[in-house]
Amino acid sequence: MTSAAEAENTTEIFIETLKKIDVEIESTIETLEILNDSETLRAIEDGLQDITAGRVINFEDFLKKHGYEV
Repeated sequence: MTSAAEAENTTEIFIETLKKIDVEIESTIETLEILNDSETLRAIEDGLQDITAGRVINFEDFLKKHGYEV
């Protein structure tokens, strides 16, 4: 026979597991949306090519370029 405390603990574990599954499902949906958006994929590819070619600036220079004081 299961005590009330054991049942409550099992329920809490089950709820936490469902919450984790929900986060994973949301993450998977977001990934699928990105993979189905050709414009976003192209922008990612362009960015990776820029990085490979060395067309990057450091974060401090980026901030200065856009008018933020560092």
